[in-house]
Amino acid sequence: MTAAAVVALCLGLTGGCSVGDSTDPEKATAQQQRFCAQFGQWQQDDATHDVDSVSAQMVVDAAKTLDREHLDTGGSHILRDTEEAVVHHIHYSAVRVTSYCDRAGFEMLVASPQGR
Repeated sequence: MTAAAVVALCLGLTGGCSVGDSTDPEKATAQQQRFCAQFGQWQQDDATHDVDSVSAQMVVDAAKTLDREHLDTGGSHILRDTEEAVVHHIHYSAVRVTSYCDRAGFEMLVASPQGR
């Protein structure tokens, strides 16, 4: 595949590809931690029925960053799963997002959605 084809594919599928940022382990860890903390806050807000569109949008925006930086590891689809969990309240997507945070080492920032 030519370089032009790769760029075209990136632009067509994701609106742009980012390279470089996710290779910095400290920055990658900070982005994962931010996402998991925001997802955990959204879970708390959702459990108390105090969710607003700003809370949900912050989680989706953080997931977009992870997706753009290719930090959705282990075959996960963090952006899709996050949108399904936050916007559409799909339980299994929330389980996958929680598993992602567990694998990233931030299990204490999110609640297990099994009891919900």
